[in-house]
Amino acid sequence: MFGQKEFFAYLDEFAVSIPGQTGIRFRQWYFSKRFKKLGEKSHLGMGLLVYDPQNISLGENFSIRRNSTLGAINGELIVGDNVSIAENVTVNASEKGKIVLGNYVLIAPNTVLRASDHVTTRADQTIREQGHTGGEIIVEDDVWIGANCVVVAGTRIGKGAVIAAGAVVAKDVEPYTIVGGVPAKFLKKRGE
Repeated sequence: MFGQKEFFAYLDEFAVSIPGQTGIRFRQWYFSKRFKKLGEKSHLGMGLLVYDPQNISLGENFSIRRNSTLGAINGELIVGDNVSIAENVTVNASEKGKIVLGNYVLIAPNTVLRASDHVTTRADQTIREQGHTGGEIIVEDDVWIGANCVVVAGTRIGKGAVIAAGAVVAKDVEPYTIVGGVPAKFLKKRGE
């Protein structure tokens, strides 16, 4: 006999495996009961992985493509309206983390946002045994995060910013700026 958590894991797998418009409509209905909030006109792609949906709030006209992950185990994920997330993206607020995405945010394929990190202070204990530190990622309105980016805990991306493909965001990004590189550095202001 299996428990409630395993039962919902099976249902989640079934829901994300249905193709076509039928699958889109079924996922909208099914996950509207699983998420803390799921806005109208949302599009949840096939292969979506969801961890602790009761800690996830998604706004109106939210879209996430195939094989992406939304996680909030012991954390919180809040997403605004008109947010579009591409394929193979991980947005993970698990392990005491918090991620807030504003309105009109675009996230390109293969990007990772992770609001928590492993503790590494003790050399006499494995990293795995030391647990996690929770952090926060805030992405303000009208931000575009390019493909293959990484955004780490403790960062704020200001309104209207653009993160160039392949960048690693490890510190705050000012509004209406374009940053790129590893670590991400100022390239220019938008509109210049």
